[in-house]
Amino acid sequence: MLSYQVSRGIEIDKTQVEIINYIKDFKSWPEWSPWLILEPNCDLTYSPEQGRVGSGFQWNGTRIGTGAIVLESTQAHRLDMELHFFRPFKSQAKVTFLVTPLNKGCLVEWRMQSRVPWFLFFLRGMFKSMVEMDYDRGLRMLKSQLETGKVLSELIEIGSRKQGEINYIGLSGAGVTQEIGPIMQENVARLYELVEQNNVRVTGELFSFYLSMDMKRGYFEFITCLPVEEGTSAIGDVVTGTIPACDTFVVEHQGEYVFLGNAWSMAMSLTRYDGIKVKSKPLGIERYLNNPNDTEKAKLRTEVILFRR
Repeated sequence: MLSYQVSRGIEIDKTQVEIINYIKDFKSWPEWSPWLILEPNCDLTYSPEQGRVGSGFQWNGTRIGTGAIVLESTQAHRLDMELHFFRPFKSQAKVTFLVTPLNKGCLVEWRMQSRVPWFLFFLRGMFKSMVEMDYDRGLRMLKSQLETGKVLSELIEIGSRKQGEINYIGLSGAGVTQEIGPIMQENVARLYELVEQNNVRVTGELFSFYLSMDMKRGYFEFITCLPVEEGTSAIGDVVTGTIPACDTFVVEHQGEYVFLGNAWSMAMSLTRYDGIKVKSKPLGIERYLNNPNDTEKAKLRTEVILFRR
C-alpha cells in the first residue's frame, strides 16, 4: 500500500464550538458532503447518539460506492475519524478536522491520510488531486451551510445530447481554480465591450470552453466565449474558432457559480459509472443559460458539457 496526505482549509464565520458540534453530527453531512450531493438518494445508516466517540454512519451508493466513517476522538479544536471504503475497492483513511479561532470566525482544516493498493500506484497522484478538489468543494458547501443555512447547488442529469457546430469569439485565460473566477469576470466585461463596439452579432449564451486541465496543479486553460455567426473576424486579441458538431454528455447546475465544481464532478462520475468515454482535451464547456445581473443566485442555470469520444 502506498500512502498520501491531503490537507485543505477555509475560513468560516462561526465559533469553534458551532463548527465542531456541526461537523461531528454525521446527520448534517448530506447538507454539505462533496460526495453525497452526487447521489442524494444513496442509502445512509446512522448510529445512535450522534456526536459522541464511536458514532458514525454508513453509505451504500450505486455510483459513489460503499463505506463507513466513525468518530474516534473529539476535542474543543479537533475531530479525528476513521474512514473505510468497501467498494469500488477496499481502503481506509484517517480523517482530521482542525478548527482554529481567528479574529473573526475560524480556520477549518480538513485533512486525510490514506493509502492506495500497490496495483494502483500509478494513480496515487490522481487520487490525491481528486480528493483535494473534493475537499475544496465540500469546504465551500460547509461554509455556505454554516453561514447562510443553505447550499444553493442542485444537480440535474440531462445525459447524452447532440450538439450542433458552434462558431465563437473569445478571450483566452489560464489559472488555478481560485484564479479562474476573477480572470473570467474580466474577460466577460472586455468581451461584451468589444462586441458592442464592433457591432458583432451574438447568436447564443456566453460559455467557457475548457481546453485542458492539469489535475496535479489544479490548473486550467480556457477561453471565455460568445457564439457568433460563421465568418466573424477576430478583433484585437480576441480569438476565433469553431467547435464541430459532436455527441456530448450534459449535467445542469442550478444555483451559485461557486458550486459549479459539483456539476463537473457529477458529469465525470456519471460518465465513468456508465462507461461513457469522454475527451480530456478539450475538457468541456460551461454554458451560462441566464444572466447573473438579473437572476437570483438560486435560479442561475449552467450546463456542464463533456465531449464524448
